[in-house]
Amino acid sequence: MRIVITGGLGHIGSALIRQRDLVQSADEIIIVDDLSQQRFSSVFHLPSGPKYSLIQRDVVYGLTPAITQSADAVIHLAAITEPVASMSDPDWLYNNNLRITKHVSDTCASTGTPIVFVSTTSVYTSNQPLVDESSLDLNPSSPYAKCKLEEESYILGDSQDHDRVVFRLGTIFGVSPGIRFHTAVNKFCWQAAMGEPIEVWSTAMDQRRPYLALSDATDLLAKTVIDSIYPGEVVNAVTCDTTVREVIAAIEAADVSTTLKLVDSPIMNTLSYRTSSEKAKNLGFQFQGNLESDIAQTLRLLSGFIKT
Repeated sequence: MRIVITGGLGHIGSALIRQRDLVQSADEIIIVDDLSQQRFSSVFHLPSGPKYSLIQRDVVYGLTPAITQSADAVIHLAAITEPVASMSDPDWLYNNNLRITKHVSDTCASTGTPIVFVSTTSVYTSNQPLVDESSLDLNPSSPYAKCKLEEESYILGDSQDHDRVVFRLGTIFGVSPGIRFHTAVNKFCWQAAMGEPIEVWSTAMDQRRPYLALSDATDLLAKTVIDSIYPGEVVNAVTCDTTVREVIAAIEAADVSTTLKLVDSPIMNTLSYRTSSEKAKNLGFQFQGNLESDIAQTLRLLSGFIKT
């Protein structure tokens, strides 16, 4: 089995290229990443088994028909993931993300190669207590999530003729070699470890939102390509629906003291909802991650900064 992973050195990708089942099943893992985030440590200590290849280029130039022709699947992770920053310059994000996704979709269509595309549950803006893939309340507040909707539509436009799936992932938590600390749980862990106030959106303390353990994300993506699960639809992937208050409680349960700073954000709202993962479970996926243990693991890595 030969698998191509775009953005394979990022937070999710750096864990995926080490995922046990994928490592055991794949003969070759080809990573297409421009290294614009300078995450060189993502290639340290790769496990033995598959052959690893790195194409250090923009995906539009690095992913060619010759590569997809001989691949069993392309897992498309490459993207700018900056929801708040995208507010001030949406063209910057669109010119990167949508451009790359159209290229991946067109190239794979030309060679008949399956695509696994990663989207976000941030596309939901429902006033309903529970949302699922059939929800029509899709009016996201950030250019990042709006762009994801356009990318979903483009990817699934060819799903009648080609094997494809779009996963809407909850906000990722957990540790990887390419970890970043720019969203929710991981960001809160960083701020708490550094003795800084945890910056909480002023409307968000008791809003319930979807989160996904990194281990669940990589298990999901690996199983998809190993078992060839391509329903040609959007599928939610969520470990738990959690409030900021519960996240902070988990940080404090790891014996780390916290202080809070309420801030306003251009993409905050007052919505609170749970997200159904029944479709994913019916396809055979499992979600076994644990928020508390992943927070504790993250804080252990930062323990040198934590005052005891």
